[in-house]
Amino acid sequence: MTAERQGIGNMPAGVAFVAVLALLMGVATMALGGVWLWVSSDDALLGEVDTTASDATIYGWVSLGLGLVILLVAVGLFRRSRLSRFLVVLLMVVRIGADVFALIAIDGFAWVPAAIGIGWALLIILMLSTARATRYFLSHH
Repeated sequence: MTAERQGIGNMPAGVAFVAVLALLMGVATMALGGVWLWVSSDDALLGEVDTTASDATIYGWVSLGLGLVILLVAVGLFRRSRLSRFLVVLLMVVRIGADVFALIAIDGFAWVPAAIGIGWALLIILMLSTARATRYFLSHH
């Protein structure tokens, strides 16, 4: 039988990697929200991306809140919480939806940051769905 790679403590390396990625995703999502809130009062910049202050503000607050929730739930992964695992996967799906919404609804929305966000979210979902991750979370009662 092959030995599983250890991450933090007895956490599999893949789960530790996902927990760190989720933390980074939370910070990035909050930063994105902050940027949108910051530029929501800059009419010249909003005109360049052809969006309204209202749309920028809504997206900014949603991203800020979503990022905070992602951060808090990611901490639960370090605590071996099955609920956190489920919530992180659910939040990554919501994050993908937010980026897709922004790409469709906001003319001129930068596709590179959206693609990076979507890629990170998909990676997190895949890493939490491995057999090792499943065994790790199911062994906690």
